[in-house]
Amino acid sequence: MKNIFLISSFFLLTGVQSLIAQQKIDSTAIHLSGVEVNASRNKIYSEMGRVLTIINKDEIRQAPVQSIDQLLDYVSGIDIRQRGTNSTQADISVRGGSFDQVLVLLNGVNITDPQTGHFNLDIPLNLSDITRIEILEGSSARVLGPNAFSGAINIVTENNSRRSLNAELSGGSFNTFGQSVSGNLGNEGFHTFASVSHKSSAGYISNTDYNLSSAFIQSVLKTKNAGEFNLQLAGQLKDFGANAFYSFAYPNQFESSKTLLTALDWTMNKGLFSYTAQAYWRRHHDRFELFRGNVGAASWYSGHNYHMTDVTGTKVSGSYVSKFGKTTVGIDIRNEHIFSNVLGNLMVQQVPVPFETNQFFTREANRLLTTGFIDQTLNLKRWYFSAGAAATNSASFGWWGYGGVDAAYAFNENIRVFADANSAVRLPTFTDLYYKSATQLANPNLKPEKSQTIEIGTKIQLQNWKLDISLYKRFGQDVIDWTKDPDSTKWQSRNLTSVDALGADVAFNYFFQHSFLDKLTATYSYLSMDKAAVGFDSKYALDYLKNKVTLSIQHKLWNKLSATWTGSYSERAGQYTDFTNGSLIDYKPYFLVNGRILWNDKHFDIFADANNILNTSYADFGGLTQPGFNFNAGVRMKL
Repeated sequence: MKNIFLISSFFLLTGVQSLIAQQKIDSTAIHLSGVEVNASRNKIYSEMGRVLTIINKDEIRQAPVQSIDQLLDYVSGIDIRQRGTNSTQADISVRGGSFDQVLVLLNGVNITDPQTGHFNLDIPLNLSDITRIEILEGSSARVLGPNAFSGAINIVTENNSRRSLNAELSGGSFNTFGQSVSGNLGNEGFHTFASVSHKSSAGYISNTDYNLSSAFIQSVLKTKNAGEFNLQLAGQLKDFGANAFYSFAYPNQFESSKTLLTALDWTMNKGLFSYTAQAYWRRHHDRFELFRGNVGAASWYSGHNYHMTDVTGTKVSGSYVSKFGKTTVGIDIRNEHIFSNVLGNLMVQQVPVPFETNQFFTREANRLLTTGFIDQTLNLKRWYFSAGAAATNSASFGWWGYGGVDAAYAFNENIRVFADANSAVRLPTFTDLYYKSATQLANPNLKPEKSQTIEIGTKIQLQNWKLDISLYKRFGQDVIDWTKDPDSTKWQSRNLTSVDALGADVAFNYFFQHSFLDKLTATYSYLSMDKAAVGFDSKYALDYLKNKVTLSIQHKLWNKLSATWTGSYSERAGQYTDFTNGSLIDYKPYFLVNGRILWNDKHFDIFADANNILNTSYADFGGLTQPGFNFNAGVRMKL
């Protein structure tokens, strides 16, 4: 019945489109709302054959959020499972996939962490440094490589030659404070953007305090004959109390991490040819304390966990435009290495842990991934086609091939329907393969997980409104999850036989004219998975959002004063284990209301946020309760 309903809805919508297409439309009056960025070099995917959701700078400034994870939570099809607040730690899920199945990029550079997807949001930026966020839901592995399993997110920073200097101060509930300074300097030929920021909080409950510091610098050099060069340097320090983040049996956990990133991109266009090259290095240090500061440590506790991952990569591609369309070929080489005292294979000689005293790495693991890819796009009047294939090799897992095809038909420049079919593969993380603790037991014999996804949808953009609809079916094999039987004390990683997903995403925007109302946004996501969490507790793969509804209204209050109000309803499938008696408990649906009042002037912004206005008690993960009503306010100077 679900399949019949979704397919019937699609053909009904297509019929409505045909009627609309016959109407006379004034194409010069279409409200684009800043979403057309086809010329951007950082764009992760073409919008012709898929829905590419873009959150622009105005939307970021007006949203009642203080971090990237809170912002993404309003996007249809995305599930953010928060353990802490203000980017302390949050897991990204796209269309029911796990947090390890989402590829995260910073200005087109793959910063996905091979140790665990828990660190994918360790991004060394302040929210105000971001000029837009691009979200592609569904597999994009044939273009972006393995691990773009259920979706990809590209975070794009300021990159222009306009001179500026910005400073921001904020504060709020739980003794939360934030400070940042950023600025642009240079000219069209060479310019630099730099940012430093700091956030701290006492925490909303015991042992949820945090202290975050970030620095970021990006320099762009444009030459006449040698192309464009883009250099990024970034670092982040993050310390936070991790109250029951990984196990309710040990609430006094603590985590400290350090992230370093450097990347250099090069692009050049020569007639019908274009070339790109990229080289990057990312290092991530992590110290995890099951007993914070060893206070109350059990007799069997031998010490903290130390990890250091190094990811180095290079990617080269070339494109040629002919009468047959645009042909792109390339190669991506990525080496992932980890030192640890928990993860990997025993080393003959120990290695000292940086920044620590008398601590040593005793284990390591390494894998080299080599990916070759080819992609072809073609426009034929109203039709658009794109097809590609890729293959990845590693010594541990051998060769894996994947690919796909996108097709779209435009009734006119305002209305388009599309269909696509894509496959993907995701390799186990080092945590999936090696992690052992008092509460977890990994399986070193895990196999890569695979999926095939088919999708149909439509994109309509008329004078005052915009509508995106996607219907999809994903077939997953050997999907990796951490599960626990009711009578067991440990979570174990395993390949589930299959986890199939059927879902739909709808996003509607209406732009008011000559009204105190500015914009209305409504989204809805539906998801059903055919394998229920019966007989065991699923930590990630089966605890998905069945229904998610968001509604946002932006309106004027007076002169330069405006307000944004958001409401969201979330209904999660699956269960979690009650720590007190070991029984499985169903997740409860919840409704949240947030709001921001903003004074936007040429030289300064003043904002005040109220979050969880209804003081709803809710949990995104297990029984870990999130904050009740809280507020935040700040001022941003723009010179």
